Amino acid sequence: MNEKKGPSKRILRKEMMMESDRQDILDTASRLFAAQGIDQTSMSDIADQSGFSVGKVYKFFPSKKSLFLHIVGAFLERLYNSSLQANDESLPPLKRLENVLQAAIDVANSDPERILIHLRESPTLFAELRLQYHDIYIVTTSKLLAEAMEAGHLKPHDPQVLAVMLVGSVGALFTYLATSGEEEPFSEIPHLVLDCLISPLTVDPPSVDEEKSL
Repeated sequence: MNEKKGPSKRILRKEMMMESDRQDILDTASRLFAAQGIDQTSMSDIADQSGFSVGKVYKFFPSKKSLFLHIVGAFLERLYNSSLQANDESLPPLKRLENVLQAAIDVANSDPERILIHLRESPTLFAELRLQYHDIYIVTTSKLLAEAMEAGHLKPHDPQVLAVMLVGSVGALFTYLATSGEEEPFSEIPHLVLDCLISPLTVDPPSVDEEKSL
């Protein structure tokens, strides 16, 4: 009995070329959306700049909105996955919070075009997608803050409210710094957010004299 053969080299090569073409279209669209906005960018512009026919662009993406949502969705997923990997449960909760925030900033600094697209366009274009990841960050941050409070590292507060403040502050700083022209415009966000919102709530460890009196 003959064993079932896998795809031929020719088919694999064709699939690799298609994926390469698809990525070229995504990269071109990202650059154009960041430079001039989605409304001012046509599928013809994307085709011309990427070196493909309009028909080929539509073959991969049935509409400009679907192309836009793919770009934003893939970027938000990268942000989330990097933060998820940084959330090492063997570390104290505040260190994990710092690492989660830093991981997201590293991704943002590596791809500022995606941040510009995300911030420039109307939230109604990707409201459901944006809300989904926003809620994920609120839940993750709230959980880490609650753990820090339970461990006695933070003064007691409503972790949900504090998480909303923290995530909202990060979003506001993204908006403010995105057009600064700096090479890594978001690098100071972790320090700003943690110093202004978390440090004032940190419980100071007992002094040596206090420990002796316990």
